[in-house]
Amino acid sequence: MKKLGRGSLVLVAGLASGLALTASAAGTTKQHASKVRHFQGRILALAMDGSRIAYGIEPGSTKNRVVVWNVRSGRAVKVSGPQTAQTGDSSTGSGLFGLAIAGTRVAWLANVGGNVEGDDYLFASSATNPKERKVASVQRTGDACTGGPPQTNAGCAGNWLLGLVGSGNVIALTRWTTGAEPVATSSANLLVLGKKLAPVTTDTPPFLSLDTDAGRIAALRSLQDVTLYSQSGKLLQTVHPSSAAAVALSGHNLAVLNTSRTIELFDTQTGALRKTFAARGTKQPRNLDVQGNIAIYTTGSAVHAVNLSSGKDRVVAEHRGGPLFARIDGAGLVHASNGYAPGKGTIVFVPFARVAAAVG
Repeated sequence: MKKLGRGSLVLVAGLASGLALTASAAGTTKQHASKVRHFQGRILALAMDGSRIAYGIEPGSTKNRVVVWNVRSGRAVKVSGPQTAQTGDSSTGSGLFGLAIAGTRVAWLANVGGNVEGDDYLFASSATNPKERKVASVQRTGDACTGGPPQTNAGCAGNWLLGLVGSGNVIALTRWTTGAEPVATSSANLLVLGKKLAPVTTDTPPFLSLDTDAGRIAALRSLQDVTLYSQSGKLLQTVHPSSAAAVALSGHNLAVLNTSRTIELFDTQTGALRKTFAARGTKQPRNLDVQGNIAIYTTGSAVHAVNLSSGKDRVVAEHRGGPLFARIDGAGLVHASNGYAPGKGTIVFVPFARVAAAVG
């Protein structure tokens, strides 16, 4: 019999080269112009809240760092410190593998691994007064226990930190505990981090995908339902998609990407299924996100935007190397790729008005 583990959902509160952009009806005035940053190094993670974009990068060396770019002011500031820099040095570790920003607060996950164990670390900092601090750490034993879902790390027993997301004044993540044969955990606790971690509520089975908006957390569980919580842990709504791979939350819109390459749109107040959209392209979509009445996803080399009222779906950007990350928020859309050339990363910001015009 496989040994079941325990899991906990953690809430942190208060806390490419070859790029082609698709033109839109908004024109190319300065107000609607895209902004591009190129890097000598690999982009490891990407997050966005309002006009602030956080990204994790591994430069030519292995010294990982986290930077916050304010697209309104144009200022970019490094928020990570020496502990994060060292997470790229371990033999089997994943380094930076999760990132979230909520207002001026930033948090990130890093993994350090060896032959017999793997350690996950949660770090946090302020974007306006940068000072790295270690919030939490967990450990598991086994061979090559890298960061990421336990199912991809068979034989690793212990604790995991996963699924970091953020918005407004809430940052959320999942903590799992597994036995030597990783399987879906049997329970999950919602925790809130002020000065310390404190439990908020308990749920079962565990959380596989998270998103947060306006003080609420949407959690996709391993039974393929999606539960919506307040930041205090109150259960607000449960919806039952046909299947589920990812979830995104904005206002009354709760979007669920399912395994049959469709996006199901639910009403957060009633729980009713309002619409279903077929994703384009031939590959399974990734990077589902929602802002207001616009959803985005990536597939193949393309970043798609969808008008959730009309269903109009347009490619708004393309990367020859394929987009690794994409997020949308009130300020606009950000997407990133490492391209084909080694050590060449690109991040592009497109104002929201331009994205909306493309599917208007």
